[in-house]
Amino acid sequence: MKLTAVLLAVALAIGGWLIRPGALHLAESRTGDTELQRFIDDHYEGPGHRLSVAVVEDSGTRYAGRGTDEHGSFEIGSISKALTGILLGEAVRSGEVKLDQQVGSLLPLDGSEVASATLEDLATHQSGLPNTTRKPLPAVRSLLASLAADNPYPYSVDQLLDQARAASTKGRGESTYSNLGGALLGQALARQAGTTYPELLQDRVFEPVGMQESRTPISDAGAAPDGYGSGGRRQAPWVQTGYAPAGGVVSTANDLALLARTLLSGKYVEALAPRRDFDEDRVGLFWLTTPLPDNRSMVWHNGGTGGYRSFIGLDLERHRAVVVLSDVAVPVDDFATELLEDQ
Repeated sequence: MKLTAVLLAVALAIGGWLIRPGALHLAESRTGDTELQRFIDDHYEGPGHRLSVAVVEDSGTRYAGRGTDEHGSFEIGSISKALTGILLGEAVRSGEVKLDQQVGSLLPLDGSEVASATLEDLATHQSGLPNTTRKPLPAVRSLLASLAADNPYPYSVDQLLDQARAASTKGRGESTYSNLGGALLGQALARQAGTTYPELLQDRVFEPVGMQESRTPISDAGAAPDGYGSGGRRQAPWVQTGYAPAGGVVSTANDLALLARTLLSGKYVEALAPRRDFDEDRVGLFWLTTPLPDNRSMVWHNGGTGGYRSFIGLDLERHRAVVVLSDVAVPVDDFATELLEDQ
């Protein structure tokens, strides 16, 4: 633990020069809807490079892109958890698992603290698990990978399970965002279904929704193009195996717009429904709900990797949704929320 803390301090000291927003600018080439392009001009504050935006309404879906179109691939980071939440909701609906089922009944976690955490605990970030492993060697490995603009989550399913067995859950019942918990839940669902997580997601979400451009890469061959850190440093793809359910999916604005339209139609409501408090919001099966003006609310999830940021938000009352994808690691949440509330 001391070594990890020392390396973290070194990372902050040495890596500070890498974090200089503004080194990149949005690509000049434009595609899609002219009105959306004007909104980007007026409201997007960057920095940016490639940007892909979608607005979903009853009347249709509009797209706008800079340096790409709606079919350009992006790492969507933790929106992968939102997809895992849909998988859990469907598995509960079909009777395959129960929300109060302990994860140790699905995975070999015997003797560990996390074995008694329920699937709902994991999906609402209240299992007590830390964000990532605190085992010294993998923690240092991940930290060094981040410093090198490489993939900090190269772990197999077996390595993920080893990290989960070693983790403390002393904060159970409190809101603690956990990539480790999200990954563990997705792997538990895959184990119960007798398949891998990429195959489960393909069969139960991508194919039914028609998301033909989405995938969960298992090698660099299926990865999105390199993204950029906030200061313009090129970042390696985050190809994940064990942690894929928490952040390993690659998608497009076109596919996430299809997902948004499916959600607005009332499908997958089990995943969206708020269940527990999460900081100032409410959380369902990973999906967050935040109040908006006029007694409305936004159901959403965002995502981030070393070189990407993403956001999907739904206004269920107005039947409107937005998707924003960027290949620069600077948050797009405020811009996406403005776009969702735009009249």
